Amino acid sequence: MPKPKEPRDEDRIKNMVISGMQAEMETGGLNMVMSVLKDGDGKQCTVQEIREIETQLVLGWRLKEKISEKEIKDRLRIYRQGMGLPFETPQEKQSKIVMAEIRDWVQVVAHGNFAIRDIYNYFPQYSKSTNDKKYLSTCIARLVKEHLLERDGRYGQYRKCELEIERMDFLSVEAKALDIWLPLELGNLVELYPGNIVVISGEKGSGKTTLAMNIAWENRNTWDVNYYNSEMGKAELKKRVLMFEGTEPYEWAEKISFYPRAENFHDVLQVGDNKLNLIDYLEVSGDDYPQVSRWILDIHRAIIQSNTLVIICLQKPPGRDEAYGGTPTRDKPRLYLAISRGKIKIVDAKNWVTSENPTGYLCDFKIINGHKLIQSSPWGREDRFTL
Repeated sequence: MPKPKEPRDEDRIKNMVISGMQAEMETGGLNMVMSVLKDGDGKQCTVQEIREIETQLVLGWRLKEKISEKEIKDRLRIYRQGMGLPFETPQEKQSKIVMAEIRDWVQVVAHGNFAIRDIYNYFPQYSKSTNDKKYLSTCIARLVKEHLLERDGRYGQYRKCELEIERMDFLSVEAKALDIWLPLELGNLVELYPGNIVVISGEKGSGKTTLAMNIAWENRNTWDVNYYNSEMGKAELKKRVLMFEGTEPYEWAEKISFYPRAENFHDVLQVGDNKLNLIDYLEVSGDDYPQVSRWILDIHRAIIQSNTLVIICLQKPPGRDEAYGGTPTRDKPRLYLAISRGKIKIVDAKNWVTSENPTGYLCDFKIINGHKLIQSSPWGREDRFTL
């Protein structure tokens, strides 16, 4: 009968280590393991074997004890020092450097949403192989766990968490409504405050631009008026200006700043004391409809902590109060108006002049000579009325 094969020394030592771990882990088992590695039958392990056994130790800790990463590092420090090894391997030291650089990139360079491909492009030296990219994904996952990043729901897409927050000092400000002219005696019903948004949701050709231009003109002497125009060229704008009786074009040019703009309004809004921004209008097409509320949110974030007011014109379908983009477009505006030909409705009003909520009020109006607004019926409520 052939003699049983003797186990290799390294196999025997590993078996002894495992036995030592099982018997002594809860009562100083790590010391037992190191003792076996150093003195067991007078056998010494190679550095490679010590590293392999270290991997077994870590796996055992994680599976059986479910200890924290910090405690694992503390135990590894004891183990490596006891075995005469440096605390960090060259690979671990390099991984630590990469992790630190990724963290710095997120905290300093990244803004808003980004894709992991942006990190690959920024750190090509760390993205050469599949394993490199896997480690970068591990770094990102760690930052997600630390709440520096969050996944935005799409594969490989992340958002930087805005962790800075400032306590609101509301005691030092005056709770006073803005002094602003609003058309059709709206100022008798609603109030507006710094950082507010107004939406004028109107059918095509219902008078959105007429309302916006009247607001710009009537407030020109008390507000810094900025008008963002997505439709009219210079010639058409001048034609609209000339419709206003008793005014001169140079007065418009002197008192009101007109800008051509069709998108990303939050990048260019004038923010500060007595800044009135009119957007005529925020265009929606194709697959943009779900994005409208987010665009309004971007505008809200840009102005909320300032004495700025923004009025946004949006197009709406006939027979509905809300603009294209639907009900979510009502989330941020403090005043939401819907207009059709000859009718205007207060769809939502957050701040009222009196104790009565004017939400749902409507009135009739006319536009004379292309510019003059005439209210032809008093404001009142009509149940189930939609525009």
